[in-house]
Amino acid sequence: MPIASSPSDYTSINVDYINGNGYYTDVDAVSDLLQIPAFSDLTNPTEGQVGSIIKRVEGMIDDKVGRSYRPIIWKNEFKDFEFSRHPIHSYYGGYVGFVQLSQMKVRKIVSLRVWEGNNYRELASAQASIDLDSSAYNKIRKFTLTLPNNVASWDLFYVGEGGKAASATFNNNFGSKTTAQEIMSLINEEFPAKTSQFTGATTEKAISSLSGGYSISDFFYAYSDANDGSIIHISSLLEGDDGSDCTITVTDQAGEDSSTAITNFTDKENMKRLGDYWTIGDDGRIFFMQKYPYHNKNSVIINYIAGDGRVPAVIHEAATKLVAAEILRHDDQTILIAETGGNISTKEKYDILRKEALEALDGKKDLVYMLDWYDWY
Repeated sequence: MPIASSPSDYTSINVDYINGNGYYTDVDAVSDLLQIPAFSDLTNPTEGQVGSIIKRVEGMIDDKVGRSYRPIIWKNEFKDFEFSRHPIHSYYGGYVGFVQLSQMKVRKIVSLRVWEGNNYRELASAQASIDLDSSAYNKIRKFTLTLPNNVASWDLFYVGEGGKAASATFNNNFGSKTTAQEIMSLINEEFPAKTSQFTGATTEKAISSLSGGYSISDFFYAYSDANDGSIIHISSLLEGDDGSDCTITVTDQAGEDSSTAITNFTDKENMKRLGDYWTIGDDGRIFFMQKYPYHNKNSVIINYIAGDGRVPAVIHEAATKLVAAEILRHDDQTILIAETGGNISTKEKYDILRKEALEALDGKKDLVYMLDWYDWY
């Protein structure tokens, strides 16, 4: 049975890498382990630089143990669908088949698209859509996304807006599909890898709310339509149907409502035991009932958030030691940590910390057992 929580879990999670706080550890834990004064913006390395190391170490830990203890969005996972039971079972509240996701500990299905013969149908999430018409996309000034009850909103400006950094805008100079990729990178706050060769971008995009400092990628996820790259779908990451109260508006460069076609947030989700589909999140399985894909290759496309909801003490300890080891590896032995005749060398400290951390992680590697579908009759 999965453990919900443990008194030894790492719970001081207030993620802000710029200030040295990650999901698995933080600057204070690292400085305490190294027995040195606290990191700041005046130390070498700075707390922000330590935050960057923490971020890299967390990715390395996820890769090594084969799972994540933080929320990660897995996008465009294609799955084949095969019937494991006769479709008549759907009329009696039973499932007709399931797909196994590559990740377990699924927190939320962001998008679940099923092939229905001539197009993909969305079954999950509260979702809005933008159709970047080829004659109007380059006249857009901004999009505004707003949370329920006006808790926070974000203005996504085009690159020509004065006073805005390029990393906080979308470039609309190279066509509707390239503009769509730019907008998606801005909403997802990621490096625009597909457009950087045209736009010259060198950093990931980022945008904060007009008040409160909320990050847009914590509340929305954008992806392109499977059939038309100029259409953007935006899913709310809020729980259940809460996202249906989000709104989106478009303003053109003349300050008027844009002619760009938008579909505001609508709850498409019917995820329940007797609905369209249901999930066993810990096992990473999606069962189809009332609505199901064609029996075909790549008939299911899933975007989802996966990651354990708790950070065990061993993960926190391993992360702290690996970050400390990285700092030791780059230390010039004069600025940060001085060696004394009675102590072990910096190289020995590095070796010990890294060895202990990796041994701890070896015990957390996941073994995923794929159950035959016969077991689910």
